[in-house]
Amino acid sequence: MKHLLLVLPLLLVSTAQAQDWKKSIKDAAKVQAQGKLESSLGLAKVAPAGAAVYIINLKNGDTVSNPVLVQFGLKNAGVAPAGTQGDTTGHHHILIDDPTVDFTVALPATEQIKHFGGGQTETSLTLKPGKHTLQLLFADWKHQSFNPAILSEKITITVK
Repeated sequence: MKHLLLVLPLLLVSTAQAQDWKKSIKDAAKVQAQGKLESSLGLAKVAPAGAAVYIINLKNGDTVSNPVLVQFGLKNAGVAPAGTQGDTTGHHHILIDDPTVDFTVALPATEQIKHFGGGQTETSLTLKPGKHTLQLLFADWKHQSFNPAILSEKITITVK
């Protein structure tokens, strides 16, 4: 009887650990299934509550020289590399000179739409002298805009 009382707590801990392990597997499977569904149907993820992006170091009307450092700010969400699924994570994109963007599909990578799928939070751009607009767009794991879109203020800068 004495040995049974010693073993019983171990059995209870092992059972709890097994249940936690099973729950972890089930949760991971749900995330994976949701990701496949979103991807196959082209569904946008719901934007994290209160999420916002902003350009930290440049202001509307600034005059700058090449290379132009752009630092990305984010609140109420997290930065993760592209392909990392999460309800409140994504990665940055910068829109240069007002490209046409379809928010219902994955963003293409072009000269005007720069992807930062490695989770980068800043970049250096080389822009032609003159006026340019810059705007950040925070997108989900599949390079698709959240719904509603998480966009920074669009700023105009002049490159010397």
